[in-house]
Amino acid sequence: MPGDILVRTLADVETIEADQLSHLNLPQSTYHAIKDAATTYPDRVAFKKLLTGSAEEKPQILLYRDLIAKIHQTANLLHELNVGKDDAVTLLLPIIPETSICLWAAAANGIANPVNSFLETDHLVAIMRSGKAKVVIGCHPSIESTSWPRVQAIREQIPDLITIQLGGDGKNLDPGVIHFETAISMQPDDHLVSGREPQGHDTCAYLHTGGTTGAPKLARHHHQAQLLQCAGLDFLLGPQDPSIGLLGIPMFHVGGAIVSSLYALSRGGTIITLHPNGLRDPVAVRDFLANAARFNATTLGGVPASWAALLTLPSDHLDLHSVRNGIVGASTLPLEVANGVAEKFGFPLIEGWGMTETHGFATMNPLHGENRVGSVGIRLPYMQIKIAQLDENGQYVRECNTDEIGVILIKGPQVITGYVDDAHNQDAWVENDWLNTGDLARMDADGYIWHTGRAKDLIIRGGHNIDPVLIEEILYQAPGVELAAAVGQPDRRVGEVPVSFVQMQPGKTFDEEAIKTFVRDRIQERAANPVAVYSLNEMPLTQVGKIFKPSLRMEAARILLQRELSAIAAGRGHIAVSVDAHPSYGTLATISIMDGDEDLAQITKDTVGGYPLKTVIVRS
Repeated sequence: MPGDILVRTLADVETIEADQLSHLNLPQSTYHAIKDAATTYPDRVAFKKLLTGSAEEKPQILLYRDLIAKIHQTANLLHELNVGKDDAVTLLLPIIPETSICLWAAAANGIANPVNSFLETDHLVAIMRSGKAKVVIGCHPSIESTSWPRVQAIREQIPDLITIQLGGDGKNLDPGVIHFETAISMQPDDHLVSGREPQGHDTCAYLHTGGTTGAPKLARHHHQAQLLQCAGLDFLLGPQDPSIGLLGIPMFHVGGAIVSSLYALSRGGTIITLHPNGLRDPVAVRDFLANAARFNATTLGGVPASWAALLTLPSDHLDLHSVRNGIVGASTLPLEVANGVAEKFGFPLIEGWGMTETHGFATMNPLHGENRVGSVGIRLPYMQIKIAQLDENGQYVRECNTDEIGVILIKGPQVITGYVDDAHNQDAWVENDWLNTGDLARMDADGYIWHTGRAKDLIIRGGHNIDPVLIEEILYQAPGVELAAAVGQPDRRVGEVPVSFVQMQPGKTFDEEAIKTFVRDRIQERAANPVAVYSLNEMPLTQVGKIFKPSLRMEAARILLQRELSAIAAGRGHIAVSVDAHPSYGTLATISIMDGDEDLAQITKDTVGGYPLKTVIVRS
């Protein structure tokens, strides 16, 4: 780390920025960074692989000398398949060391495109066509069940796709499918046959954003920007040699690919892969802390929902002295969770904020400075951040004052230069070169950023903007609540009103009135009082563990309409309501009337017509 500067305050960030970016002496590319680590630490353990998540399982070991050898072999196979500098390789792979090998090999030879295999086939096809993928790599069903069926479905729509299967014995393959292990075994393992020397400005990856309710966007990543993310983490956390981390986040996500994988591998660290499904697997969650203890982990990462779940696990018998800090991002961290981790486990939880578009974290609390719990910290070196007021058309009005909430705008060498599909670049930038993140925050006098949610997550009650975080912070303090989220529910009079969803801790009983009273007694903003609290057995989460609020908003609308329409249909028929994502309307409520007369249909139409929600009524 140049000058051995540790970031403690914003002044330290500015000191680093007084020198040009070149003074960081970043490696030439991600390939060179991992190769350098393998040359320096050939006998270090790069990966420890678990397949069950159990703390009783003996891990499979991969040394750095073997890691770089397999990266060479994989890159050379891709070269043999005519994958060039501008060709994408789509990876539909779970959380295993082989995914990292394929990721960095693809980046060394062309463009890596790791993708969430849980996406619908149409979305996967759209991603691959947008990125002009030449090759797809999936895994045998014995490793993970969703990957290969998706690959087979994709091949039906893109028949000329070169297809590789990882794992299995290579027998009984579909026609034209290449067996990964067999194919790479015939390739040189000590150099890149292509002779290519990837450069910092070269595109190395297409990472997708979103994709659950609409076509995902492909963000164009570059070698230098990914390496700059790693350097930024060094400045904010301090070099950790050797680092040992548990990987539970998928590598199609920037947190898994760069923050967890590249950061460790470029510095000779060790990565423990817990389970092909990561922290979606209950055993991996149950034994997460036990595995951290037995492997002497130095840094633990996770999303707020993961940390909330870990707080419910017994840990008194575990030795966690090796853990220097926990890292959290992806969504707002409740204060109760942050304070609970520090009190129960004895290490600080360091919160940051970032996006796929920033190649990882854009801000972070400094480990060696003041950890302002509730904030997402200060900006990383060379990352420019502005909190701004925008008009109703998304146009820049002015920069916000200290502690005034506005939209986060970003620019700098860590920010993507654009999306692959130019249509996604329209209206993405403000004042030509500032990326509109769509996130809301305020900046205090010391440069700490206080994230207040997504602009689209605001609950707007009669023109009054309600930040759901205000409600969620209190809900997390309520006895027995494990996970909580606040969303808007349609309302005839004021447009929408706040409601909450909770997942109770195991063995705890849900009491709606008790929770509503708890919130009402503690919330300062009367309009933010949730009108209802709903209990869920399992909170809907994304693949990286974020609470998936679009699903909750749709469920809130469904509950409302079902309750009201069932009341008016009593004795006259039966009404069923479903609320689903819609490509044009965003959300569409489908109301099915069964055994009802025409009067019931008209009453239903009149009833739902007053709600700010697109509806369709069908007779069945």
